[in-house]
Amino acid sequence: MIDVVCVLWGTKYSIDYVTKLKAMVERNTTIPHRFVCLIDDVSKRKIKDTDTTIFYLDQGYEGWWNKIQLFNPRYPLSDRVVYIDLDTLIVDNIDWLLEYEGDFMGIEDLGAVNAHQPFLKNRFQSGVLAFNHKKYAGIWSEFIFTYERIFSHYRGDGEFLHDHIKRRDLLQNLYPGKLKSYKYQVYPGPPDNETSIICFHGRPSIPQAMTTSISTPMRTYHAQSWIEDYWKE
Repeated sequence: MIDVVCVLWGTKYSIDYVTKLKAMVERNTTIPHRFVCLIDDVSKRKIKDTDTTIFYLDQGYEGWWNKIQLFNPRYPLSDRVVYIDLDTLIVDNIDWLLEYEGDFMGIEDLGAVNAHQPFLKNRFQSGVLAFNHKKYAGIWSEFIFTYERIFSHYRGDGEFLHDHIKRRDLLQNLYPGKLKSYKYQVYPGPPDNETSIICFHGRPSIPQAMTTSISTPMRTYHAQSWIEDYWKE
């Protein structure tokens, strides 16, 4: 069995992100899987779908560092794990992602497609992961032994994993065209026929992208109604 996992902590994302991500996964794969959510405070969040498996996050870790708990061996995850950030839109079949059999795959930094950011080429990020959970349980030990010092060395979990997992695949290299940045490669959309996964990062968020015009230093992103066709239960 493959586990498709998301992580929910803090107040940035509502429970709707979990239920809609699960629905998008189920609409777009034929591969048997279990949908899992690692969650920080179940007493404040009620997941309506009883088919979602819930594990409680260990307390004491801030923000995106909770994502490293994917490697915590105390969670009874399957040997094969696919992780997807909550701010992700799935628009077409992802059987190819669940069928990945390599040891570890993540994504290349989404800014690498910009000509003015060549330093981001081959930089690892963690918005989508697929890996052998049993083989990489040691990442958790490395993390907890250095947690008090990581803030001075790393700006996020992606940088930490970039340094600690040397042999890795980048999704955009193995599956060209399947995963794209909303801001840099899809907007205004809709996506082309080869796109399966759209990553939202920074502003606009998925709800903003559907309803609001958002101005950034790069450009103004106007609301796009086609997103509603995918981001739904």
